[in-house]
Amino acid sequence: MINSLVRIGIICPCDIEYQSCKEILKLHNETELAGRLISSRREKDVEVIAIKAGPGKIHCASATQLIIDKFEPDFVFDVGASGSLSVDVNLYDIICGKHSFEYDVCPTDKLAKMPDDLKTSTVLNKVFSKEVLKEFSNWAKENMGTTIRVGNIASGEKDVNNKELRQELNHKLGATACNWETSAVLKTAQLNEIKSFSFRVITDNADEEMKDNLNASWKKALEIMFKALNKFIFEGWVNKI
Repeated sequence: MINSLVRIGIICPCDIEYQSCKEILKLHNETELAGRLISSRREKDVEVIAIKAGPGKIHCASATQLIIDKFEPDFVFDVGASGSLSVDVNLYDIICGKHSFEYDVCPTDKLAKMPDDLKTSTVLNKVFSKEVLKEFSNWAKENMGTTIRVGNIASGEKDVNNKELRQELNHKLGATACNWETSAVLKTAQLNEIKSFSFRVITDNADEEMKDNLNASWKKALEIMFKALNKFIFEGWVNKI
């Protein structure tokens, strides 16, 4: 896609995520589309459209389809907060999802044999995409002090707020992060044959203190993530894919 226009749709579940995206990516032209706020920015060969989707699967799936139908993006980005499911994943780390798993519609005792239709892949399953992300991750660590990790994401409308469920998702799915919406965004993109990324920043440890830690770290975590995404999107990295 080098030297051609790349259009990216960014799906922001919550108001704090949309506002942070809008501010840090310097989006403007805010308007309302089908009852949702959208804002945009076009610079050289990249155009970004962000939407305030609303929390949860239904909000984000419908917002993703709306962006696809209206703007025909080359990429859809799932963004927002996430809980850590691994001792190796720390607060403010960014998880770039390779696969997402809809764990909330699969019995816990069958997680290890989850049906294929509950698993969704991103563009990181392509070797060249992984190479580009690795190059960017190294740059972000060296120049911004930001850690970006590739990992699997457990996605379901159920708070992971205890150590037992945290361990189940980590051990049986190999997931390193969890949130409500990722699978809805990625699955909708996949059904439309649109390339997708998931960038989720760690705000808590998916334990009994999850809500307090989320609220305490959310703003700073989003600032870290969107500053990295601003570089990835507008300084040529995504154009390489």
